[in-house]
Amino acid sequence: MKISEFEFIPNNHFVAMEYYGLILNRTFLILITDKELIGIKVHGLIGAESSDPIVNLLPLTVDGDLQSPYSYIKMKYIERIKDTDLLSNDFLRHDRANFRIRRTDIIETTYDKRKKWGMGHYPHDGKVYLLTKDNQKREFIPLGNQSGEEIKNRLR
Repeated sequence: MKISEFEFIPNNHFVAMEYYGLILNRTFLILITDKELIGIKVHGLIGAESSDPIVNLLPLTVDGDLQSPYSYIKMKYIERIKDTDLLSNDFLRHDRANFRIRRTDIIETTYDKRKKWGMGHYPHDGKVYLLTKDNQKREFIPLGNQSGEEIKNRLR
């Protein structure tokens, strides 16, 4: 299945940030299929605006309508995988952050409505946690105008 073959309808995808390496972050477009969650890295490091003019020169902030989850997607990441089968290992090799999680491996989903520290002015709706059978915990921060509670329910 290529991304162009995925039928984007409400409730079968979301855009979320995930922190890694303590303070670094990356953003994913997460597709929800019957069998898997497919995480496509769609943005690298995002930073908040700062009072330091040197920091603000770095291209780390997101432009556009911050309420729209799609504003957080950089199309260059989609272009990289557009001809790749998302169910293949080639997809995972395009970017080591890309992932697939079998839905049968998810043993728990929870939602914490408290805002994520460090998110600055970026609108988000708390945090959605996944726990898998191999005891891996993933924290996804729904960006823009998305409901973390609804995402949690869709992942059950």
